[in-house]
Amino acid sequence: MSAEFQLFFNDEKWYVAHKDKIANKIRSLNTYTKKNDSAYLLSGTESISNEGNWLFDVRFFFEDKSIFIEISAHPLSIEKDLEALFTWLRKQTGIVILDEDGELTGW
Repeated sequence: MSAEFQLFFNDEKWYVAHKDKIANKIRSLNTYTKKNDSAYLLSGTESISNEGNWLFDVRFFFEDKSIFIEISAHPLSIEKDLEALFTWLRKQTGIVILDEDGELTGW
């Protein structure tokens, strides 16, 4: 079972203008594997990562005003890359990350 999150930008115009920059940052992560039709995929570097069912540990879907994030597993390599991505984003602009219940997350 996966967890779902929504990443919102305090300045939506910044997000719209910098989608390519965000995509490049995702592609620079150690756990980045590929972009499929609609999502950027991360896969943990640990040997137990996504054993069995999943082809990914994290998927990022770029939407009009936010990024939808689906996390199926979060080994240490994924946690480090997500922390690095969110820290980088916070240096660029204000962000809010909500869980599927609309609650603020600890990310």
